[in-house]
Amino acid sequence: MTRDEARILALTYVRNKESGAGSDLVLLDGKTIEKDFGWVFFYDSKDHAKTGDIRYALAGNAPVVVTRDGVIHETGTALPLETYLERFQ
Repeated sequence: MTRDEARILALTYVRNKESGAGSDLVLLDGKTIEKDFGWVFFYDSKDHAKTGDIRYALAGNAPVVVTRDGVIHETGTALPLETYLERFQ
């Protein structure tokens, strides 16, 4: 799987969350992290990404991991990101 293929999976996953979020969602491509096991994608509301206005920020939008075998995993927000990523090492 390539980064572009993983990005498409992550974007599809995030777009499926839009109705629950009540906002258009976008991937924050500049924050994507590549690891041996795959990629970590971050997302936010389109309005917050565009304006930086905290009123539009999402709460609880945990990063999404797409492993190299094409499986999507949502991390969490209760623990530091590194703790979630250690599970994939």
